[in-house]
Order: sequence, then C-alpha cells, then structure tokens
Amino acid sequence: MSRLSRIARAGFSLIEVNMAIFVLAGGALALLGLFPLGLRDSAEARNEMRVAAFADRFVGACRIAAEQAADKGEFEDLLAEAMDVSGGLKLNDSAGDADDDGSDYDEDKSGVYYRAWMTEEGLGSGELSSEHLKRYRLGLLVTAENPKQNPRAMYYAAGYGLTVTLDGRNAD
Repeated sequence: MSRLSRIARAGFSLIEVNMAIFVLAGGALALLGLFPLGLRDSAEARNEMRVAAFADRFVGACRIAAEQAADKGEFEDLLAEAMDVSGGLKLNDSAGDADDDGSDYDEDKSGVYYRAWMTEEGLGSGELSSEHLKRYRLGLLVTAENPKQNPRAMYYAAGYGLTVTLDGRNAD
C-alpha cells in the first residue's frame, strides 16, 4: 500500500459527518424540548407557593382574630384588617355552590383567587356550655388560576378549613 493511498483514505467521509450532525441535532432538539416543561413546572410551583402563603396568612389571621374578638362582627373586622385584602375580605354565610362565571370569588393582590365562608356551629354536648362561647367553622378555597377565565379552576382549588371559638367575655 503506497503512502498516497493511505493519505487519500484518512479522515471522515461525508456520510459519517452527516450522521454525526444528525445525532447532535437530535440531542439538541431533545434538550430544547425540555425548556417549556421546565418553565411550566416553575410557574406551577410559584403558583402553589402563592396559594400556600395566602392560606397560611388566612389561618394565622383567623387565630389572632379569634383570640381578640368577642363576637362574629368583631372577628370579621379583625380578620379583614389582618389580611389586608384589596377590596376587603368577604366571608360568605355558607360554602354554597360556586357560580360558573367565577363572580363569587375574590382576588388578592398577590394574584390568588379565593372564596371564604363562615358558618355558626353549635358546641358539642360533652363540652362546657356557655352563653359566652360561640363556635364557627371557616372554610377557604384558593387557587392561582382565574375562575372567570377557567370556571373549573375552583373545582381543583386547594381547600382549607378550621374551627374557631369566640369568647364573648373578650369584649372590652
């Protein structure tokens, strides 16, 4: 074999170069396809954190208001003040059924949509009965999705509930 024929055969053929480019392009496209998934997951995680933060703020404000309030009206006022919700916090009288147009939900300045309600509950028969004590059950549905744009958003909203007992002797 002459030296010239070995030099002529050294290197890559055009087919090998094209195959390498094809493999690299396929890998690059696969990586580019992962970016939208990562962005979507990041947005969902951010929304879940906003919802959890709002619910935590709501539960904390309920606990503080329950310690200081003597009646339902004062509790609602203290809760609305502690929550500092744009447009004021509205507590519905019952959980009820949600309207399909999303009009019965309120928006917080953090971008979450919520529906809160408060119903009176009787004291249990085994518990100390008192004319000063009133028990209320509070409920909260929270989502980061606008229910006016997607009416099914509240069907999948995070739900929270708690019970507070107000002592009428807290009045000043």
